[in-house]
Amino acid sequence: MRIFLIVTLFISFFTYADPAPVSYTVDGKNITLPGQKYESGYGYNLDADTVLRMVTLNWPPYIDDNLCNKGWLYQLTVSMLVKRGYGVHIEFYPWARAVREAELGKADILFPEYYIADDVLSENILTKTRNQLLALSEPIPGGDLSFVALKDHTFDYDGSINSVKNRVMGVVRSYKNSDELDELINEGKIKTIVANSEYQLIHLLLNGRVELIVADLEVLKSSIYKSLLSNKDKKMMLNALVALSPSIEYKALYYEISKSTANWQSILADINSEIANMRKDNAFESFINNKKQQCYNLG
Repeated sequence: MRIFLIVTLFISFFTYADPAPVSYTVDGKNITLPGQKYESGYGYNLDADTVLRMVTLNWPPYIDDNLCNKGWLYQLTVSMLVKRGYGVHIEFYPWARAVREAELGKADILFPEYYIADDVLSENILTKTRNQLLALSEPIPGGDLSFVALKDHTFDYDGSINSVKNRVMGVVRSYKNSDELDELINEGKIKTIVANSEYQLIHLLLNGRVELIVADLEVLKSSIYKSLLSNKDKKMMLNALVALSPSIEYKALYYEISKSTANWQSILADINSEIANMRKDNAFESFINNKKQQCYNLG
C-alpha cells in the first residue's frame, strides 16, 4: 500500500500552461478578466497606474499554479485588487524564496501568510523582525493546522503536543506553526525533518521517514485531488491520511505588504476594505466553495 502511494504520488502532478481567467461579481454583474503570461508569472490589468508584484507558493486548495483556476485565493486576490484599480503581477516560488523577495523589498505583497508575532525575526535581515519589514492585513479564512499521520498509526494523542513530542515530525521550511510547537522545535526538544513543500511532507510520511507531519490536511488532500489519478486511486490515497483530533490550532490567512513599497499604507487599507466588504456580505464561504468546485470532483 505504501509503495503504491509513493509511486503514484511522484507521477501524478501536472501543470496548466495558460494563465487562468479571473471571475468575480460587482453589483450583481459577472465579470471575467483574462490573464496573460508576464515576465516569470501572470499579469492582470497591466495598464493600471500601479502594478503590484506579488509572490506566493503552490499551496492548494488555497492557491496553486497547477489548479484549473489557480485556486480560490488566487481568484480572490486578483479580483479584490483589480476592483481597487491596481494591476497585478503574480509569481510562484518555493516559500522561503517568496519570503526573501518580500522581506528584501523586491516584491510588494507576500501571500498567504499565517499570523506573525512581533518578535519573529526576519530570515533575511537579521537586525529586523518580519513585522518591521512587512505589514499584516486583516485575516481571511484559512484552515486547521494539525498533526497528520497514516491511518494505521499505533500511537496515542491526547490533544497535547507533549503527548507526541517524542515522535519524528516533518515540517515545511520557513513555515510558522504554533508558538508552542515552534519553540519546542527551536529548542531541539522535537526531532524534525525539514521539507520544502507539503508534497515532500507526504512523501516523508508515506516512506516512513517521519511518524507525523505538521500540515493543513486540506492542503495535503488537494495535492491528491489535482492529480491525474483515477477517482478510485485518489480515494485510496486520501483514505491513507488522517488528521489527529483536536487540531493544533485554527490558522487564519493574511496578506503581507512590503513597507518598502511606495504608498504601502494605502495598499494595505484597500485590501483591508475589500476583506471587510466580503465579511460584511458573508461572501467568503460561497466564493470559496464555488472556486473549489470548479476543480475538485471525485463523484
